[in-house]
Amino acid sequence: MWGQAMAGFGLWCARAGLTGLIAAAIVMPSALTASATERPGRQDSGEREMNFSHVTSHALAEALVRRGDLIRVRPFPERFGGPATPENSVYVPANTEVALDFAHDRISGLIDLKSIDRMVVKPRYRGKSVVPVAITYICKGKGKGSITMTIDIW
Repeated sequence: MWGQAMAGFGLWCARAGLTGLIAAAIVMPSALTASATERPGRQDSGEREMNFSHVTSHALAEALVRRGDLIRVRPFPERFGGPATPENSVYVPANTEVALDFAHDRISGLIDLKSIDRMVVKPRYRGKSVVPVAITYICKGKGKGSITMTIDIW
């Protein structure tokens, strides 16, 4: 299913020209069962670690959106030409939006400097959860190095 959706998304990117800003792709797992490396707990800080491993369906995620625990965001933002499609929509805790906005602002600066012209967005999932544990942005420019930013979500 994701393969077909992403092939269609790739065609959309080519046709749309991505507003001339940046060529990009979203890399989604072939199934939402991709495992991620376990992160160490935050036992020393006294902070309770978030855990969304039980959110294994879009219906449950939508219920948490209505309750205010999660929000829907586009990992490949509209301001970079990201489409308003289900393939470009993920659920994250509301407090994640600040970190994502920061990353997107940094990417905008790199685009303005003409340092990058391509971006790959990789949400990473744990178990069967539909809430990503992290979103990684890999930004590249012609003949230049790459810049990778990872937003840890839970």
